[in-house]
Amino acid sequence: MIAGGRLIAVLLIAAWIFTGPAATPAMAQAASGGSLEYSVKANYLVRFAAFVEWPPRAFANGEAPVVICVAGRDPFGATLDRAARGQTAHGRPLTVRRAATRESVAGCHILYVGAGAEALITTAAGQPGLLMVTDAATAPVRGTIHFALSEARVRFHIDQQAATRSGLGISSRLLNLALSVRTG
Repeated sequence: MIAGGRLIAVLLIAAWIFTGPAATPAMAQAASGGSLEYSVKANYLVRFAAFVEWPPRAFANGEAPVVICVAGRDPFGATLDRAARGQTAHGRPLTVRRAATRESVAGCHILYVGAGAEALITTAAGQPGLLMVTDAATAPVRGTIHFALSEARVRFHIDQQAATRSGLGISSRLLNLALSVRTG
């Protein structure tokens, strides 16, 4: 049995690891037996939705969901689906879709560009209402948000100019968490 003070410390550390914005991939991988890095990235993708404002024309109607799409190799598997299940952003449910073609990107609000879909970075860049998320692990070219590992933690860079071109507003709270913010 763990003593009261140690139990609280263990619980706080566990909460920080699994819910903090910069969880350590090695810790999560060891704890879950899977890739913590992509578990953390999946949770970020879901959380980004609450910190981004889309133009009204990005949605078919007031009840339309925020659609998170994965293009290219899917490193998340069911992890992203589980992270999004039951979640909402701005009163809209979150859904996850795999986008196999350039045409299937239509209707996506958040697009994670995985390995094999790098061409989408240039063709979908600046598309109205699309938050493109890229990953240093798969492509050096950056989207609006670009995942990177920093000191063994999942972090990200934000291109505010790209967000503006897409008609997106990014909360200052999210901007403050970024490793860097590219502005005009």
